Amino acid sequence: MDDFSTVNNIVGDSIRNSSYISCIISSLVFITYTLIIKVVEYFKSKDKNKPIIEIANTMKQVSDNIVKLNSVLDKTLRDAEKKEISKCKNTINLAFSHFANVISRECIDIIINNHINTNKKLITENITKLVTTEYYKIYSVLSDFEINGSIVSAKLEKDWINQTIKSIIDIMYNGQETVTRISQLNNRINVDINNYTTHIENKIFNN
Repeated sequence: MDDFSTVNNIVGDSIRNSSYISCIISSLVFITYTLIIKVVEYFKSKDKNKPIIEIANTMKQVSDNIVKLNSVLDKTLRDAEKKEISKCKNTINLAFSHFANVISRECIDIIINNHINTNKKLITENITKLVTTEYYKIYSVLSDFEINGSIVSAKLEKDWINQTIKSIIDIMYNGQETVTRISQLNNRINVDINNYTTHIENKIFNN
């Protein structure tokens, strides 16, 4: 039926524009419009004795279109949800990987190039600022995602800032060889980041 082709076009255009609400509204408006037109055509008909079964058939055609439309919308929204979940997972992993890389690079540079024992206060302040800034970058990025009714950024734990800072400072000032401290630092940050990532994914995708 040509009417349903029009519905498909409406749905397709709306999906390409990433407007799922517009898709639903436009499609429902179209179905309502079609129903009204069919009823008006019936009452304008010259044959007033037209069997009731014919209008019933018209109503059935519209009803069938609604069923087909629901199928299109259901599939479209399911596909969109899968894409959003996949995109969210990738973003979580990339955001935390970036966090780990920035922190590791800056801290290694501090260990190698700074007199850490004479500059401890300044170094601690710089690390605190660095970790806090990078944490809120992740928060900002993940705030764009809402999965299963939850804003993803809300699952971040603010305590992670102080935990990360403490881990870095403890390793940086543990008195061991430079190479040993760098290795310990990388391992500690990677372990923490994996734990944070797993925590968020469990809270968002496994509840």
